[in-house]
Amino acid sequence: MQKTITRPIKFSGVGLHTGLYANVQLKPAPDNFGIQFCRTDIAPTLFIAANSENVSKTIRSTTLQKNDVEVITVEHLLSAFYASGIDNLLVEIDNKEVPILDGSAKFYIQSISNENTIELHQPKKQFIIRDVIEWKDEQTDAEYIFLPHDHFSVTCLIDFPSKMIKHQYAVLNNWKEYPKEIAAAKTFCFLHEIEYLYENGLIRGGNLNNALVFSESALSKEKITWLSTTFHQSANSIPEMGILNPLYQTYDNEAARHKLLDVIGDLALTQTYFQGKLITYKPGHTSNCKFAQYLVKNFVNATTEHSF
Repeated sequence: MQKTITRPIKFSGVGLHTGLYANVQLKPAPDNFGIQFCRTDIAPTLFIAANSENVSKTIRSTTLQKNDVEVITVEHLLSAFYASGIDNLLVEIDNKEVPILDGSAKFYIQSISNENTIELHQPKKQFIIRDVIEWKDEQTDAEYIFLPHDHFSVTCLIDFPSKMIKHQYAVLNNWKEYPKEIAAAKTFCFLHEIEYLYENGLIRGGNLNNALVFSESALSKEKITWLSTTFHQSANSIPEMGILNPLYQTYDNEAARHKLLDVIGDLALTQTYFQGKLITYKPGHTSNCKFAQYLVKNFVNATTEHSF
């Protein structure tokens, strides 16, 4: 059956890309309401449904938009909702970007515990994978394969031209593993990306506490000073190379686990629960959202199962 939360959940913080401060309140919602965002700083009130049709940007995060109103970086929140089986929920937010918190979905999944969920009266929207579904994004080379299976699982493979990350993979065998194995995986980037992103108006709320940063080569003293000043981190705590904030790493394959977390968050935009084994190769927000739109157009809206 569909689920929602039993009581409101509040949190606040800065957005990773905009640096803007936002207050967020998650509220229970009735059957068939879906997941909807409401910008409380805008009048008149505008609701933005968390579906694949409302995706407007996928540069380093997933943005939902209706008219000219945006909600940025929704994927970690949606990932936790989806993993918790939450179908209906109102997200009130008083700015344009969801706070990044520690860069993972850990806070969300802990807040949406079994004690804070309740079953409603209508069945979930579910789809059983009965035949192999294959899709490839020719622009990014990302690949997605959905196989028939007796429950939902995900395998995520990543391949970066990096001696730090190299080839990694992560597996979610079932939803019970998500809180311990996936939720705490932080977002990440490479040092050579940071200056470009910062100069182009992104990661304004980034710091070495809410994202893992990988350095491929030794840093100069000037670079360490820039990082320390820009991201408010003690220069003495930044190593010359490797993971620049190793104390915040939770898993050896954290990059792959976080990519899997993102895949789930973007898959949630189908507003459908799947029974099948999903295998992804080189996923990213752009290809994730395209795949979600492909599933909705060609399968979910065509024939929807309401029970397993």
